[in-house]
Amino acid sequence: MKGFLRVFILFALIVIIAGYIIAAEKPKYVFRLAHISDVTHPSHKGALLFKKLVEERTNGLVRIDIYPNAMLGSAPEYTEQIKMGLLAMGLSTSGQLQVWIKEYGVVMLPFLFDNYEHAHRVLDGPAGQFLAKLAEKEGFVILADWEWGFRQITNNKRPIYSADDIAGLKMRVPNEFQLMEMYKALGAVTTVIAFPELYMALAQGVADGQCNPLPTIYSQKFYEVQKYLAITNHVYNSQMLVMSKKIWDKLPPDIQRILKESAWIAGLYVRQLVKESEEKLIDEMKKKGIVVTYPDLESFREKVKPAIEKIADVIGKDFTYKFLEYVEKVREEMKKEKEEAKEIMESLKAAAGR
Repeated sequence: MKGFLRVFILFALIVIIAGYIIAAEKPKYVFRLAHISDVTHPSHKGALLFKKLVEERTNGLVRIDIYPNAMLGSAPEYTEQIKMGLLAMGLSTSGQLQVWIKEYGVVMLPFLFDNYEHAHRVLDGPAGQFLAKLAEKEGFVILADWEWGFRQITNNKRPIYSADDIAGLKMRVPNEFQLMEMYKALGAVTTVIAFPELYMALAQGVADGQCNPLPTIYSQKFYEVQKYLAITNHVYNSQMLVMSKKIWDKLPPDIQRILKESAWIAGLYVRQLVKESEEKLIDEMKKKGIVVTYPDLESFREKVKPAIEKIADVIGKDFTYKFLEYVEKVREEMKKEKEEAKEIMESLKAAAGR
């Protein structure tokens, strides 16, 4: 009898759960999420995790439909759709958001951050929160900071060993004035080409080279149409999962909380994928015949100083220099933490007699 009862209770629970899932199969909210990357890119993998988390945590009340590979247009195009409330969400960089929030342009100052940890500490702190508030005033809700990454330079003409080797190259840029000013200071010629058109433009020689983070260079197969790769880390791009405020404001608080929490978790995953993949991707591209160089970055920093002044004029000098102060403060804090950690390790080692 007890065995029968256990079986009956289990069967009843299955029926109840199944009924709940069936009831939840018709979502109340369906959101389209656009991005420009290939399905092998960390951004797409993060979008898949975000979709899974949201749909599971809302029991199917929310459905996320993902549109990769610029299926809904270029990033500037769908970012504008998000602002207008015609598209629910998408992955946009600081470069796209600076069209409406000029202060986001400061994130792309040449050689601003030392490494990923430095960039994350700055953008996950008060500075990033301030930028997010500015974005909300313009119709964007920043669900979470993800990752685009540090840009590296590829070209078809010659290996890059110093800043002087950039001179005379025709470099593709997105419609982002920081990169235009930087290349101008380095003596290169720039041409604006939309991301979905970039592979063909490089293949046809419309541009000699371009710059993007390693996962983007690899997933878009730029190694098929470029010969040289220079590891420069010259500009960091923050990519964010952005939602239309017009749509966000209509959502109940519990759905808003799940969206933000899920976006944060997925963002950590994307950051991990980008960081862990870089050395592997360099090796993979070497195997495909790409010549990889590690240029003298001090020569770059010196030559781009005039560009930083011009960029500050556009963003606003007061804000730019205040932001730079904060970036330096975080840099010093991280340095101090490492020194303290080293001292603790040495004292423990001495105490252990090892």
